[in-house]
Amino acid sequence: MESVDYSRDIYDILRLRTLPVGVKFLETEPDESGIPGFRPLRDFRRRMAFCQAAAIVRYYGMPILMGLEDLSCPGAIVVFGLAEAPEYFMDGSISAGLYAPDKETGSKLDRNIPKLRVGKYKGLAMYPATEEVEEPDVVLIYLTPGQLTKLAAAISYATGEPFRIESIGKAGSCGGVAKAHATGKPVGILPGLGDRTLSWTMDDEMAVALPISLLGDIASALEKQQQQGVLTYPPRPYLFYEFKFKNIPVIGVYYDKFLKELRAKQEGGESR
Repeated sequence: MESVDYSRDIYDILRLRTLPVGVKFLETEPDESGIPGFRPLRDFRRRMAFCQAAAIVRYYGMPILMGLEDLSCPGAIVVFGLAEAPEYFMDGSISAGLYAPDKETGSKLDRNIPKLRVGKYKGLAMYPATEEVEEPDVVLIYLTPGQLTKLAAAISYATGEPFRIESIGKAGSCGGVAKAHATGKPVGILPGLGDRTLSWTMDDEMAVALPISLLGDIASALEKQQQQGVLTYPPRPYLFYEFKFKNIPVIGVYYDKFLKELRAKQEGGESR
């Protein structure tokens, strides 16, 4: 699968700390998909949040299949369309007082969270995108702001459009994956509190959901920009300058005096 090579290129060029996660939405029950993997409730005797399972994939490389019975997070269940959202999910009740000052504002926020069509999918599979498992729908990667700077430049190179990050502090990873799948566009993710607390996403980590349709273009852009030797990761420092040692506190005046006297002797010797 070409997506495996693209994912490996992205992993290598950005020097990611953890594996990119391939996400495949399933129109059949997970056990009928033919994709091998662990089921959280069956194999681990516990339900899990989406971000928690994604962390297992990216840290341990273990494939995870999740159906409705495996998911512990109500938000992810609604976002992926595995069940209908009750009215109190949409009228602002679950955001008022926490994410919003009142129900009216909370309703605006909650209705803006990306959601896939109810009933279209019966589950999802997650596995390292660098392994030949199944062509994913979305590749989810976690990265530092420095790595994201390079990736954002490659995304803009490939699409001709600005790269944007949207966040309301919750439904970060699941909402970003759903939006990337629905729109076919890369989505910048500021991991929410669920990511930070349930899956131990670090303070210096952000995330990006890349639709499979653009993965090759983005990997190619990364490689082409890398070859120029400018947009690299880690960034190459610019070293072709002359440092003025006289600006160093305390000793700078003596360094400057020494260098001036030395240069004067050199110039005097050359003139003779």
